[in-house]
Amino acid sequence: MLEELHTLPPFEDLDDEVLRLVEPLFERYVRAAGTVVFEQGDPALYLYLLLRGAVTILYKPYDGPVINLSQVSAGGVFGWSAVVGNPTYTSGTVAKEDIEAIRIRGAKLRGLVVHHPEAGRVILDKLAGKVSNRWKDANRQVRDLLEEAISAEKEKGAKVMATPRDPAKEIQLKALIEQVSAYIEQFHGGSVEYVSLDGNRLSVRLGGACLGCPLLPSTLHGWVAGTIHQFFPEIEVVSAE
Repeated sequence: MLEELHTLPPFEDLDDEVLRLVEPLFERYVRAAGTVVFEQGDPALYLYLLLRGAVTILYKPYDGPVINLSQVSAGGVFGWSAVVGNPTYTSGTVAKEDIEAIRIRGAKLRGLVVHHPEAGRVILDKLAGKVSNRWKDANRQVRDLLEEAISAEKEKGAKVMATPRDPAKEIQLKALIEQVSAYIEQFHGGSVEYVSLDGNRLSVRLGGACLGCPLLPSTLHGWVAGTIHQFFPEIEVVSAE
């Protein structure tokens, strides 16, 4: 329980009713520099708001070395896999400096959205506003998840959150593809973008240096499909072209 939540940015202006609902859900998290906060593939349990220090986001693509994908500094948010319902983290995080953060279980945050939609909207909007620019569509994607949860609550009640729904999977895949694309761009000058999801059939489009490259099929079926299958083995990855 974090009783001083109202003193921390970005929660200073929360009204008393929202504070009463959310304060018991957060806990403080303090670790020394060099500590692994979570590894890629670990169960996605917590969303973190960094209050002090910095962390490095690490990503290991299929059949490739680990790379430093980005850095999150004080005021940033990481661990979004826990919010969108992904069973495992799609990247790892290591404390670059001594860190102090607060964290909330993704399941509890999703439950807040279902049972108290307006309070959930306020909290998710504030957290999405702190996301680093490596997730370019964070606000829209979080909003999509929120609206899905509210609709589900109206239709079937809170129990629907126990089963991931297609909109949540779409959000997870978009975030994962952004990470794969960052790797391909950094090492090969190419790119990959999400096109559509039809059931378990995912369409992507390769670009940049991948266009016209004879190794394009290897990139598609190796790095792209191989990485996605680490987290979504049921997904078939195809080229939109």
